[in-house]
Amino acid sequence: MPDLTGSWKQTNSGSENACQAATITGDTISINWVSDGGDTESIYWVGTFTPPTDDASPYTWTSARDAAATDSAMLASTDDTKEFTADGGELSYKASLMGTTTTVRLEKQ
Repeated sequence: MPDLTGSWKQTNSGSENACQAATITGDTISINWVSDGGDTESIYWVGTFTPPTDDASPYTWTSARDAAATDSAMLASTDDTKEFTADGGELSYKASLMGTTTTVRLEKQ
């Protein structure tokens, strides 16, 4: 089974000073917008996470957003659920901001 627990960092941000970063612990996945070279972090997603139970790849799951953790965050997703895929050493999902949707790709740190 792949161990997805830990820190993940975006590989396709297109910027040296801004990206998304995720932390997976227990049954929670938290994602932040990271800017100012790491000095500023803003909540994008906090939701449930179900660890894989076998070696199937890709592994896809639907995370339910933790409204209490995200409702007051200005840059947080307002989607009720978000689909994630872990494939090899990459974690991916779609993120939307100001009408633009991007597939975010992260690798474990």
